[in-house]
Amino acid sequence: MAEPVTSQFMVFLYTLLTGAMAGFLYDVYAGIGHVFKIKKMGTLLGDVLYWLCATILVYVLLLRYNQGEVRFFVLLGLCMGAVFYFRLSRRRMRKLVVNTVEFLIWLIKWLITILFFPVRILCIILIFPFKILKLVLGKTGRLAVIILKRLMPAPVKSLCRRWRKWYAGVIGKLKRKK
Repeated sequence: MAEPVTSQFMVFLYTLLTGAMAGFLYDVYAGIGHVFKIKKMGTLLGDVLYWLCATILVYVLLLRYNQGEVRFFVLLGLCMGAVFYFRLSRRRMRKLVVNTVEFLIWLIKWLITILFFPVRILCIILIFPFKILKLVLGKTGRLAVIILKRLMPAPVKSLCRRWRKWYAGVIGKLKRKK
């Protein structure tokens, strides 16, 4: 049974939109790669992930709107949609994606700083008497600090080292080289 021209036109329109959506997914991938300065292996994995997502997107939309039939006008629509997207809005969308990722990184840093602020204040409060003791006693105070550090139980030392290492790792990953 022949399909009406309107339904084929709608399928063509959906494939145009699918091509544009695949272009947008590429801009998201490229913007994230730009912000995080992904190296060779990361680019390889990112390419595989992008093409996997784009293939699934095209497959699902073709199955939904065209019962999985691939015709010439479907391929033409996918290509034209991607070309229109890249010609009309590639720069603006890439800039928007980069700015959004940078804002999210800033927000995560800010949230981590806010969440760890009470811990930092507590550490300052706990360390303050020892600093005063060090100032008062001079070299003898340094010896007292060393003795107190040695008297601190091993689990507390281990916990402090792990927290310090984890916090430094999180902040190190979020810092961006300029």
